[in-house]
Amino acid sequence: MNATQRRIQIYQLLEELSSVEVNNLAESFNVSTMTIRRDLALFESQGLVTTNYGGAFLNRGVGVEPSFALKQGIMTTAKHNIAETAASLIKDGDTIIVDCGTSTAEIFKCIKNNNITIVTGAWSAVGYLHGNRKIKLVLAPGEYDELSAGVVSTMTVDFYRNFHADFVFISTQGLDPAYGATVPSPRDAMVKRALLEAGKTTVLLADSSKIGKRFFARHAAAEEFGIIITDDGIPKKQAHEIKKHCKKLIIVPCVP
Repeated sequence: MNATQRRIQIYQLLEELSSVEVNNLAESFNVSTMTIRRDLALFESQGLVTTNYGGAFLNRGVGVEPSFALKQGIMTTAKHNIAETAASLIKDGDTIIVDCGTSTAEIFKCIKNNNITIVTGAWSAVGYLHGNRKIKLVLAPGEYDELSAGVVSTMTVDFYRNFHADFVFISTQGLDPAYGATVPSPRDAMVKRALLEAGKTTVLLADSSKIGKRFFARHAAAEEFGIIITDDGIPKKQAHEIKKHCKKLIIVPCVP
């Protein structure tokens, strides 16, 4: 197990238990207490936890957001299945806009179409699509944000206002059926709002771990999305609530 995998598992324990102890983690992962303290110190530098000598507890504030690497390691099967379903909507000749985010980044792995144009602020798209001459890739400008692994700034907003695409694929940190889609960062919400207005059909990708959660900045109401895609880990009650507020809900199977 490498350091990133260990940190993902530690963060998942924090989400489940709210607090962890250094000695217990060191024993569980067969590493030194100093290694665990470095992991927790990294989380603290990102505002995710508050540490003390014996361990750490999770900060659950609405403005807290894990790093891209941590988010990427959570709900991986669900995110891939959701992205596959999203990619199946794309037809040859379409122009699509893809938001920054771990769920939306999976779309780049799933695209099988030729002769499409992709506009995105997720610069990781270059690594996924490099060498495919049948796809036209347009990168949005702006200030790079480590948490999003892409550009998130007013320059990015102005850029997207000049486009109208067949599909816009948007990510989120939280989706409350009645309140809407939210993220910790107002700047990120501002970019997502511009994306929402740039598409003929807007598609929200939100795995079941994000349903029912609210964060600091709201970027859309559920009914503003043409399609919402989630996985079958969503409780039936929440699925029913989302159906009351959105135009179309797609629930994909999530089998490891």
